[in-house]
Amino acid sequence: VGALPPAATGAARGPVATCLHSAPRVSKRVLVVDDLSYMRDIQVLLLKEAGYTAVALATAREALDQLTELAPDLILLDLTMPGMDGRQFLRRLRAMPQWKTLPVILTTGRTADEVKIESECEILSKPFSDPALLDRVRRLIGEPTEHCRAS
Repeated sequence: VGALPPAATGAARGPVATCLHSAPRVSKRVLVVDDLSYMRDIQVLLLKEAGYTAVALATAREALDQLTELAPDLILLDLTMPGMDGRQFLRRLRAMPQWKTLPVILTTGRTADEVKIESECEILSKPFSDPALLDRVRRLIGEPTEHCRAS
């Protein structure tokens, strides 16, 4: 009678399996960019309660300056901000090859039909519910933790 293949017995685990079982869980990072402090606070609180790591900044300029350091998995970006607005930020973000495909959820008081964005991103109209925000985040980057990050 034939023996079970190594994968079925668990005898031979490849690098992925080893990584999944031995590495610490890493929380996915969300960068919140909004000029209104109460909106930043609400979004950060929701994200942290759901298990994500969340960092909030008040300006798009700060976000651009700190992108490499923060290395977010997703950005929640307000459309209307003083100085550099969400559209200008998106244009600059997408011009950088390393951030071209970074998921962005644009938050706005307008409806999705009213907002014409030339860069691919999700649009979430304010006011939004807690589940609506978290469902979008999960759909774009998955659950808040993963076992190991690709380098």
